[in-house]
Amino acid sequence: MNNTKLLVICGPTASGKTNLALSLAKKFDGELVSADSRQVYTGMDIVTGKELSSKETIEKLRLYAIHNDTEYSLVPYKFYDVPLWMCDVVSPDREFSVSHYERLAGTVIRNVQKSKKLPIVVGGTGLYIRSLFRPMNTIAITPNVALREELSILALAELQEKLQQLDTRIWEMLHDSDKRNPRRLIRKIEICLSQNKLMKKDLKTDFDVLLIGLTAPLKKIYERIDTRVDERIKSGALDEVKKLQSVYGYDIPSMTGLGYREWREYFEKNENTGIFDACVQRWKFHEHAYARRQMTWFRKEKDIHWFDIEDKDFEQNIEPLVRGWYTSP
Repeated sequence: MNNTKLLVICGPTASGKTNLALSLAKKFDGELVSADSRQVYTGMDIVTGKELSSKETIEKLRLYAIHNDTEYSLVPYKFYDVPLWMCDVVSPDREFSVSHYERLAGTVIRNVQKSKKLPIVVGGTGLYIRSLFRPMNTIAITPNVALREELSILALAELQEKLQQLDTRIWEMLHDSDKRNPRRLIRKIEICLSQNKLMKKDLKTDFDVLLIGLTAPLKKIYERIDTRVDERIKSGALDEVKKLQSVYGYDIPSMTGLGYREWREYFEKNENTGIFDACVQRWKFHEHAYARRQMTWFRKEKDIHWFDIEDKDFEQNIEPLVRGWYTSP
């Protein structure tokens, strides 16, 4: 058995990825690494579904990592006695990009491998996952002044069209606020153009990756999403949103995430009960749309072994696949 193994559990939101990853971690002595673009933020717990019954950390596993001259302390949570990394990495008002994730999660994964345990990446943020085994290396992509000047004269619609032409998957995964932000669109275009050159060099990692994807008919996914949204509201999601917006407002990138931006009107109108149901439905519809974008993204990725969660034996079918891969040289 080599120490470059990396197991990835991906798929749309509400497909049961975390439960599967936890089960496999217990069977194969693994540690979990979250790949969720909102769970990296502290205080964003209920809405993002961190599913941490207690916030007990495992201090003895603390890691330190450097990114862009900033030191990050990475501490895993005890998730049903299994270490869970890459939650609560930064405060909501701090920048956190794909390049941050690539560097910090990569540090975690290599540390887990050195300890002779199996790192299991679990989540639905496609760019985060892809960066681990097909690095974007955006850290090395410095601003291209000439390109930025050229793009700065383009209208918003022209920037949007250009990015879609370069990489439709990156466009599809952007939040609505990013799609309307010329500065962020220019940076994405800059990265895409540079990344195309890097990909020609066949940039790869040394990980031995097994990708497992969970899927289900969209109707089933929608039902699970709706149930989960209702449960999160009952668990105090609105109190969490209210607390965060009172500190940070709604205009920082982290607060544009699903489950936060939908409540802006509700709180700005003094918690008007007349629009409560509309905000709930809006949240659910946006989650539905996100699930569709996730499926579009992951279906275009190569080498994913897909399993339908409506198949009652899907977990039993996954275990021998993982065992055969994990025990092979």
